[in-house]
Amino acid sequence: MFVSADDLVRSLRATLGLIGRRPDALRHLDVSERGFWRSFGAVWLTAPAATVALTLERGTGAAPFQLDHVTAAVLIGLAAAFLPVPLAMVGLLRRLDRPYAYVPFVVVTNWLLAAGLAALALPGCLLALGLATPGLAALEAGAFAVVLLWLHGRAARAILGLPGPAAALVTLACFGLIVGCAGGAHALV
Repeated sequence: MFVSADDLVRSLRATLGLIGRRPDALRHLDVSERGFWRSFGAVWLTAPAATVALTLERGTGAAPFQLDHVTAAVLIGLAAAFLPVPLAMVGLLRRLDRPYAYVPFVVVTNWLLAAGLAALALPGCLLALGLATPGLAALEAGAFAVVLLWLHGRAARAILGLPGPAAALVTLACFGLIVGCAGGAHALV
C-alpha cells in the first residue's frame, strides 16, 4: 500500500504540530479505518533508512541492494518495527478501558515511526559519506531518538488521556517492543 501525498502532508502537519505543542495537531491525521490501514503504508517512507542501513552494513564501496541475508535482515527488521505496537496495544487499551483510542494511537505511532526512521537516516548518511565521525553520528542519532520519544509521549498523553508518567511508560514500552522485534528479526536472518 502506497502513501498518498495527502496522507504524507497531513501526517507531517500533525508531527510538526506536536513539536509546536499545538493542541489541534492530531486532528490532521486520518483516524478512519481507511486511515488506519494506510498508516501501515508509511513503511515506504523508511526507504532512505533502509538504504543507509544497507550501505553502512556493506561498506560505502558496495552496492547497497543485493539479494542476500543482509538485505533480508534489514528489510525484515524494518517491517517488524511496524507490527508489535499495534498487536500489544489491543490488550493494553482494553485493560485501560480505552478501546476507542486504538485506531488513533496506531495511526500516530506508525507515522511517527516512519518519520523517526527517515530522520535517523540523516546521521547514518553523514557517516556513510564521511561527513561525520561514528561518535558524532551516534550523538546526532541519539538526539533524534530523544525528540522522537518526546513526540510519542506527547501523542500518547493526548490520545490516551494519560498523565505524563503513565504516557512515558507507554512510550518506553512501545520503544522497547519496536527495538526488540526489529533487532530480533535482524538477528534471525
